[in-house]
Amino acid sequence: MRLLESMEDTIKNILPDDVTKLKEQKREEGRRRALEIAIAKPLNTEHGINSTTCASKRRGNNRKSDRHGARNQHRHKQFARWILDKFPHIVQECSTSISKEGEAAAAAAADSNMHVLDVAGGKGELSSRLALCHSLRVVMIDPRPADISSVYLNSVVPKLPKKWQHSLEQRLEQTPTFIEDELNNRYSQLVTHFSFASDDICSGGDGGNCTPNEEFLFEDEALEKAVRHASLIIGLHADGATEAIVDAALYYNKPFVIVPCCVFPNLFRNRFIYVKDDHANNCNEHGQHSEEKKVAVRTHEQFCRYLLNKDDRFRQEELPFEGRNVAIWWDGK
Repeated sequence: MRLLESMEDTIKNILPDDVTKLKEQKREEGRRRALEIAIAKPLNTEHGINSTTCASKRRGNNRKSDRHGARNQHRHKQFARWILDKFPHIVQECSTSISKEGEAAAAAAADSNMHVLDVAGGKGELSSRLALCHSLRVVMIDPRPADISSVYLNSVVPKLPKKWQHSLEQRLEQTPTFIEDELNNRYSQLVTHFSFASDDICSGGDGGNCTPNEEFLFEDEALEKAVRHASLIIGLHADGATEAIVDAALYYNKPFVIVPCCVFPNLFRNRFIYVKDDHANNCNEHGQHSEEKKVAVRTHEQFCRYLLNKDDRFRQEELPFEGRNVAIWWDGK
């Protein structure tokens, strides 16, 4: 009884400020623990310690991993490098890091509010890399809120060089909110879908010339502003938003890169391409023999061709990772 009474007295004597300090200490301890786990992951792998491998051995499976599909776990790192190499202008327009040589350029970029627009960014690994590893301003669009700080600690940090990991650990010891502070300066998210009305919504008229009505291109004013201030629009496996990225980039004359993945042929039934016709007996509407026929877009290869056909200035390139790795891009010129 005396022990319980003493505990109650202790609880009563705790002030609100003390409670706040305790909570902050727990948060700091949690961040430090997350960083320690992130740093320990690659070390465990080097020493042959892998939970998936151990589980496989217990089940009598001699395979190195039970993971199916392509080995593309490093696609975000490789894609980020490719972006910086192919679109060097974003470093000047979107960078937040200041050097002695680039103070004027950084100040001009800050005034312009230019950013990289990551459409359908998912969990946010690509955005976290661009923002925290390359010091770029990033706006991500996805209908699901993303915890970028956790993604960075759990998915990005374990893949960084050890000297970067130790440097980050020291920064967090000095300033526990270092990651959150950096993200507040460089990153934001619009929790919404990316839909662009290019051909379906027009400004009327019976003369046959249908001009998109700018007022209705985007339902969300913040979304339209994000596109207007984008230095580059990217879509890595953006699913249903892939074609919308291309249409918006063309309309606003913005550089873009997309890596198409899913086609959704039953959802987008108005996509067609012309392919070589193996049957020479077909005739067109003028009674002439036609060497091509119109087919609906159903495969990944057809989808890439469909997107390329939108403009002769578009380019196609294979990225250095497995899986869906075909990039279609345009430098805006």
